[in-house]
Amino acid sequence: MSTIRLVSATFGDRIPGRELADPDCPQFPGLLNRPDVKAWLNKIGYGPDNEDELVYLVTADDPGVLPPGFEYITVEI
Repeated sequence: MSTIRLVSATFGDRIPGRELADPDCPQFPGLLNRPDVKAWLNKIGYGPDNEDELVYLVTADDPGVLPPGFEYITVEI
């Protein structure tokens, strides 16, 4: 089992990990279809109609520390 975080950010924010649209972002099949993740993505306004909202996937392997003040969800995969 792995623990990941999805972090809400905007362009220019410095967040460890990879943005979901990045081709090098790790893939976790079914992650975006989980009810808890879908509800969180809707809450923060992530989607094709909001280009300013980015979501970063942060794993235990990503270097760096999540800066304070960013909204995120922790998910066990």
